[in-house]
Amino acid sequence: LWFFSDEKNFHQDQKINGRNDRWLCSHPTEVPRVMHTKFPATVMVLGVVSNEGHVMPPHFFRQGLRVNAAAYIEVLETVVKPWIDSVHGDRPYIFQQDSAPSHKAMTTKDWMTENFYGHITPNLWPPSSPDLNPLDYYVWGIVEWETNKHPHNNISSLKDAITTTMIKMNKEHLIQA
Repeated sequence: LWFFSDEKNFHQDQKINGRNDRWLCSHPTEVPRVMHTKFPATVMVLGVVSNEGHVMPPHFFRQGLRVNAAAYIEVLETVVKPWIDSVHGDRPYIFQQDSAPSHKAMTTKDWMTENFYGHITPNLWPPSSPDLNPLDYYVWGIVEWETNKHPHNNISSLKDAITTTMIKMNKEHLIQA
């Protein structure tokens, strides 16, 4: 059993790619208006999925929190580890994360060695390799696509959309990803 984790920042404003997004309309007034704010609110999300299609409910970091080793270990201890324990049962597992600074900290590595069955250390993780983590190449794209379908007037609306999308993630598609 393999668990993958990753963090991503989501913006309250809809993400539009002006170069690639096109609308086929008979009149310019049919083009949907996409409003942007000067400083859109953001939320940082931690996601964890398994190679068997299990999806942890997203964890939202406190607004403005700088995720250092202590903050990351607290989330591992109170959110991630209990969820992993509920999924793996007695089976061995590997926990894989990227090489963010809070992940590479010695205190984080020590905590993981003591508390996880197995984990991939940052020195074994190939650099610039998002194709090894389904959150990078599949999950975040689906979540962003779904959350951008309509505007969010506040962070609560955005968080609800992220949570709903992750909970309803197609298990079979995730396994195949």
